[in-house]
Amino acid sequence: MVSVTITTFGYDHGTPAELSDIALDIRRHFFFRGTRQIPDTEQRTGLDPYIANTVLSAAGVARLVDNTAMVAVGLLADVADTRARPLKIAVGDDQGVHWSVAIAEEIARILVQCGIETEVVHSEIQVPHTP
Repeated sequence: MVSVTITTFGYDHGTPAELSDIALDIRRHFFFRGTRQIPDTEQRTGLDPYIANTVLSAAGVARLVDNTAMVAVGLLADVADTRARPLKIAVGDDQGVHWSVAIAEEIARILVQCGIETEVVHSEIQVPHTP
């Protein structure tokens, strides 16, 4: 059974209908470089290695990812009943195709390394990207 479900979304398309145990709002780019400053992002997503590496190397992102994974592990150990339902993490940015996707995938990678079964759902990847 999946222990953690991570959902990415774009606030421009609305918020997820389901509540989350942990929610990350990545829209505030005061410390992250916006994807509009990264060339050729129009047809790419956070699943693309170039976009993912750019996002994950931005100042503050590694700490955000590590801390989120650590909180998830702690919640699973202390309070979550994964038999009843998985721990839910939502990661949202403006469009839901670049930052949120790369960050969610990295959180999932860390959780899987910790032996936690994790599922990632990208809500907006099928939605056309409009700058």
